[in-house]
Amino acid sequence: MTNLSCPVSTSYAHPFAMKTRTFARHTAGFTLAELMIVISLIIILAALTIGGYNYAMKGSKRRTTEATLTGIESALERYFDKYGEFPQPVAPDESYDVRPGKTYNIGGAKCLYQALRGDGFDAIEGGANGASPEASPQSDGNFQDVEVGQVTFKDMPQAMWRKMGDHYLLIDAFNNPFQYVKAAVPETPGANVEPTTINSTYDLWSLADDEKNILTRSIDTVSTPTMSAKWVKNW
Repeated sequence: MTNLSCPVSTSYAHPFAMKTRTFARHTAGFTLAELMIVISLIIILAALTIGGYNYAMKGSKRRTTEATLTGIESALERYFDKYGEFPQPVAPDESYDVRPGKTYNIGGAKCLYQALRGDGFDAIEGGANGASPEASPQSDGNFQDVEVGQVTFKDMPQAMWRKMGDHYLLIDAFNNPFQYVKAAVPETPGANVEPTTINSTYDLWSLADDEKNILTRSIDTVSTPTMSAKWVKNW
């Protein structure tokens, strides 16, 4: 009788076992090169995200500063209508270390704060004119009833001013003091006077994110306009 049974080969491998071993090889882990590529991609994406965020924030601050500057100009016009002149800083060259190693001129910002908010008047040349007799000449950050008559910027938002040391200043959205220079006026009508401003009335500007030309005067940029390339200005 013929034996129809077939011998079973011991070399036979079950197909599921092969798949299991193949899957194990593919999931063993990342190689060093693969890890480096992944890390590099993460770094690139993070840099793009942070760069885009910083760019958007800078643009937002510039727009806020532009709007603030327009508001200051309108308030200065009201000041002129009331007193017949624009405010003159008592100490236009006064400076202060706003940040470590960064000294800014603050005389104009102090003058603007008092002229617009009405809080004190000792930073304005002849500022006692029109001030309430009961009002304190020094700024204290508080708005008092006796100072109502000195206000030219009603409902000034808190974000527009800041106390730095003992100084109260008008600031831009970059937390830098606004720069302000009143045009030089000749002592006698018709006399020649060296110009101190670009405009015939006053120069008003924000240094924005410029940390290089922080002590540059507006009149200096006439010969070198690139110095004011980052500024938000009224000329």
